[in-house]
Amino acid sequence: MGAVSRPLLPYAVLAVALAGVSFGSVFVRLAAAPALAIALWRMTLASAVVLPAALAGGRPAARASVRELSLALSAGGLLALHFGTWITSLQHTTVANSVLLVNTAPVFVAVLMWATGQRPAAHTWVSVLLAVAGAAIIAAGSADDAGSMLGNLLAVGGAMAMAGYLMLAREAQRGLAWLPYVAVAYSAAAAVLWAAVLVSGTPWRGFPAGTWVALAAMAAVSQLIGHGGYNWALRHLNPAFVSVALTGEPVIAAGLAWWLLGESVTARTVVGGVLVLAAIVVAARGTRQ
Repeated sequence: MGAVSRPLLPYAVLAVALAGVSFGSVFVRLAAAPALAIALWRMTLASAVVLPAALAGGRPAARASVRELSLALSAGGLLALHFGTWITSLQHTTVANSVLLVNTAPVFVAVLMWATGQRPAAHTWVSVLLAVAGAAIIAAGSADDAGSMLGNLLAVGGAMAMAGYLMLAREAQRGLAWLPYVAVAYSAAAAVLWAAVLVSGTPWRGFPAGTWVALAAMAAVSQLIGHGGYNWALRHLNPAFVSVALTGEPVIAAGLAWWLLGESVTARTVVGGVLVLAAIVVAARGTRQ
């Protein structure tokens, strides 16, 4: 089989990125470590790869404007918040619920666009109603379980942080090339997480060998290949298409959790998940401009 042709390369990268991101929740489950430590090592190990590569690439981020660097640094802070809340949510609720709810980020992007004076298409607000309805159905199944409800809320918080990250990342990459951007954003996220771990006294070392394997796999597969490929695909494909394609993550992640971890998927999650996925698709179309 020959090499992938150039017109098909972005689609191939997106498909591989989708698979990589979908494995993230499984790696979290396999890592016997506190949520903040998992987020910390995910970003630290990824930064250890992209930062030297960016410095050696001959186009360092130091040539960027103060505004572009500020946007990339701020995006990194939100990325740290996203992973901190989302990974914590996986310790309280199911993979299916967590990944479905954290993927409502496109809906919050639409809300942020409206809040900053932009005008999303009218049908974008339909996506908000669908997402709220879907999330309510999922959360209703956790009404009597404070732990699961906390996990669901943390996943929604992770979606809000990701929405802010996407808005800042889009602006930062108007002047920054892909590699310098991810180097600055990932390093900033790692720095924020190191501060959070040290201030909170969260254990960050002394884990079993299997946990280190899961952490390394998460950094390589889910962060570098998954999120890195997603950001690269955004520079070559219509953002709406990319956003819609990534709605497959909750389905793949739930399937992997059922297959590899034995987690069941409730009827409420299925019904609410259909509404959430529909909301993401509608939101992506509404923000395609």
